[in-house]
Parts: sequence; structure tokens; C-alpha cells
Amino acid sequence: MINLVTTDNNNGKLLPELYEDGLTPKEPQYKDLSKIANATVEELSQNNASLLIFPKILGEHCDDIDELPIFTMSGSEDALDAVKITTGNLMGFIGCGNTQLEITSRFTKKTCEDYFLHYMLQKVFAINLFDLSHTTSEDGQFDFLIYLFPALLKRAVSQGIFKTYQSYKRNNANVKGVIDVSRHIRENNPFKGNISYSTRERTYDNYLIELIRHTIEVIKTKPNGKNVLSNDDETKKAVSFIIDLTESYNSRDREIIISKNSKPINHPYFTAYKPLQKLCISILRHQKLKYGNDSKKVYGILFDGAWLWEEYLATMLKEIGFKHPKNKENSGGIRMFDNYSTEIMFDKNYRRIYPDFYKPEAFILDAKYKHLNGGVGREDLYQVVSYMHTMHIDKGGFLYPNAADEDSGIVTYKLAGYGGTISILGLNIPQVARSSQDFKKLIQEEENILIERIRQVENQDFSEII
Repeated sequence: MINLVTTDNNNGKLLPELYEDGLTPKEPQYKDLSKIANATVEELSQNNASLLIFPKILGEHCDDIDELPIFTMSGSEDALDAVKITTGNLMGFIGCGNTQLEITSRFTKKTCEDYFLHYMLQKVFAINLFDLSHTTSEDGQFDFLIYLFPALLKRAVSQGIFKTYQSYKRNNANVKGVIDVSRHIRENNPFKGNISYSTRERTYDNYLIELIRHTIEVIKTKPNGKNVLSNDDETKKAVSFIIDLTESYNSRDREIIISKNSKPINHPYFTAYKPLQKLCISILRHQKLKYGNDSKKVYGILFDGAWLWEEYLATMLKEIGFKHPKNKENSGGIRMFDNYSTEIMFDKNYRRIYPDFYKPEAFILDAKYKHLNGGVGREDLYQVVSYMHTMHIDKGGFLYPNAADEDSGIVTYKLAGYGGTISILGLNIPQVARSSQDFKKLIQEEENILIERIRQVENQDFSEII
């Protein structure tokens, strides 16, 4: 097994590490990985059920990320010093055949574990119980899968329980369907009062709910599996509900159930069941994904860094009164024009604005998963200023992860024209941590500092700034 390690947004740097069973191989092999290099997210995710990409799997838009490659590769496949790889905002890992590429966050120095990525995942997916230590082993991938299960299960159950028609073959005295003569003769001779018949009923105990039940039973057998399924009261309730509904569950039917779920569901109401279905299949088929068994198999879990950073910040900012419009879902937008007759003259994509975070009449904050130590780009600046003007808010700012050795502090600039201020605030990412628990303690201290700085900017009078 060959494991390659790089960072997101690495701008074509050489692959920094290469391992094979803990040792550097004599002859690097890139042939497996080159099969998926330069392919777009859309191409790879459509054709590979074992590749999970967030937030795409959640049914959310990802700023045209579908049209971009997960990574590009250039140079010779036979020489380490000639191979270069370029990555974008996606983090996690992806593999093909006997080779796997791990993409870590560029805001974590290479000298320590990628605790930052795992901490954000714990916050966004409400994983409260675990010390997630990433590993490039097969078990590491499986851990990621089961840790994401509670979030997708709760999201699906919140939409209601999926119900569909199922065919049943029954043999009793309460005939409610079509009599099956041949089966009746075979099973009820001599006649004792029962009649064999077939019926079609709309039920909760169907192929999809059974798939979820099989997944629950598999997770129970894994280390920490029972704790995953009791992560919180909502998860426990959802798991119990699924178990109660699947009276016909039989572990020997697992392959049959997987086969029945081979086609993704497309229901206009139960939209959250589609990503859950895909995750369940990935968990149940995990034993078939052993590295090297299939040179064409593509697998992995990837997260869009910009989306993950924004959703992570949302877990903090909502606690201090900030609203978080769902621009990816066209929910919570602010009108740019006073009336509809004016709006229809413009492209529908520009009739509403979706600031990442805002407090009405107080503050607008934009999340940027990029280094802002060198300043803010023109387009980013114009975007926030237009938000401020439209919403009559005189304070705007940018939030970014700061991986520098020095504290980023607060940098504030005064705008001309109608006035107002733009502030740049960084969340300092701890670079020295002995464990994920140590990292958690350190970053929570930095979160508190950031919250206090946001409050300071919000309440401060900047009229004297030149």
C-alpha cells in the first residue's frame, strides 16, 4: 500500500511524503493515482459509490466545485522528483487501487497531526465523544464513515420516515390480496384454515429502512460503535425508531438489501435519505474495499474546506446572535431592490445577497478559508462593502484561519464615502499539540479570544480612525 500526503491548495508543490508499510519504496508508483488525476468531482462522484464528498453528498451546492478536479498531476509517473500535484479546497483522502492520497489542511503545520480538520468535523457533525486520530489505514476510513452516520441519520429522520410499497407472501386466514393457488396447494395440504396469498402494502419496513437497520447492526460490532449510536438523545431516539420499524430484519438478507438499494432514491420530499443511503452502502460494503483488490475502485471521503470552515464558524457565531443565511440553499437572502418590478430586470442570481454571517443593523462577517495576513482581495472587499450598503450596516469584517506564529490580532480600516469600517480577524490555529484533546483545549481558548474580539469591534466607536 502506497500512501501519499499533501495539503489543500498546495499550488503544485512536490508530494511531501511517501510511505509504503512505513518505509520509502525504492520505485515510486503513481499509476493508480494517475487514473483519477485531472478528473472532475462530478465525474468521480457519479461513477464511484464509495467516494463521499461533502457537502455534495448532503445535496448542497459547492460553488461550482463539481466542475473542478480533486487534484491534478503533472510530470513523470516513474520519478519522484518529477511528479507534481496541485490540489484545491478539498481535504480528506482519496484512493485508487493500491495508492491513496491524503490531503490535510494547509493551516496545520506538517510537524503535527491534522487536528484542525478533525476538530472542525467534530463541531460541524456534532461528534461529541471521540478522540479522532486520523490514520491512512483502512480502519481509519471506516471510522470516518461511522462517525458521520449519526448526523445523516438525524437529518433524514427529521424529514419523516420513508414509506414505500412492498410485496408480501402471506399464509393465514385473513386474506387481503391475490390468492396464490399453486403455493396454497403446496403449503396448505391438508387444509387447516390458512390460505396463501400475495399482497402489496405501503409500509415503513422497506428496503431503504432495512438498509439503515443493517448499517446500525454493523456499527454495533465495531470499536466505539455503540457509543456512536448513543452520541446524543436525538441519535438514540432515531436508532431506536429504526429498530422498532424493521420487524422483518434478518442479517442473512444483507446482500439482498444492498442489491435492492443499488439505485439511488430520488424523492422530492425525502431528500435527506439519498446521502444516508449512499453512506450506509459505503459502510456495508467496506469489507469489499480492501486496498489493492480492485485496481479500478475509487474510494475516499473528502470535505470542501471553504464549506467546512464556514459551517464550523457557524457553530460559534450563532451563540452570540449572528444569523447564517443558507446561500447554497437560497434561504435567508436579503433583497437588493425595493420592489419586484425592479428585480425582474436583473439576473435572478443577483437579486438577493447572502452574507455568510450578520447581525441586523450591527455587523457583517465573511468567512474566508484562505490566508489573509497579506490583505483582502479586491472582489472579497467589494462583496462585503455591497452587503454593508444594502443592509445599512456600517461594520463589516473577514474571519480567516491564522496559521502564523504570531497572534493575528484585530486590523480595522475606515471606509470613505458613506463611511463604515472593515476589520480582519483571524482565529489562531494551534500548531503545537500533543494530542487531539490537547488541541481541543488550545483551540477553545482561541475561540474565546476571537469571540471577545468580535464583540469588541461590534461595540467600539471607530469615528476617530483616519
